[in-house]
Amino acid sequence: MDYSDTLQKIHGVLSHKAAELEEQIARLERAKRDVEREQNLGVEEIRQILRPNLDESWTGSRAADFDEARDEAHTAMYRIFTDEYDRYIHKIDLKIFALDSEKGAVQAASWSADRADFLMEKGEEAVDALHSTINGLKGWLK
Repeated sequence: MDYSDTLQKIHGVLSHKAAELEEQIARLERAKRDVEREQNLGVEEIRQILRPNLDESWTGSRAADFDEARDEAHTAMYRIFTDEYDRYIHKIDLKIFALDSEKGAVQAASWSADRADFLMEKGEEAVDALHSTINGLKGWLK
């Protein structure tokens, strides 16, 4: 069995996986910033729903109906731009956390691969440890 080729393939797979995870995390972080920016713009816009204040200058049943509809629209939009957006941002945060955890596992496997490189350099006296380390890494990659 050629440990050198096996380790080279393992390093390649780990490097590719780490780069893939970094890209996914970066895309999610950009998406989160975009959602937060949109949320802030939305909150600013919904403040306009209640303008102008018509309490003193407009009276009667039509004014009351209009004011009630305007308040309902404001409340609905406020819930969307706070509760719904916050839930979406939380989902993005959870996915980033999961990917960061996976990235940590890839880094740990990479350190094991580096250890296997070190053991391979030691030669014959480290063959058993090298074999065990490589088998562990193969199991991780499946």
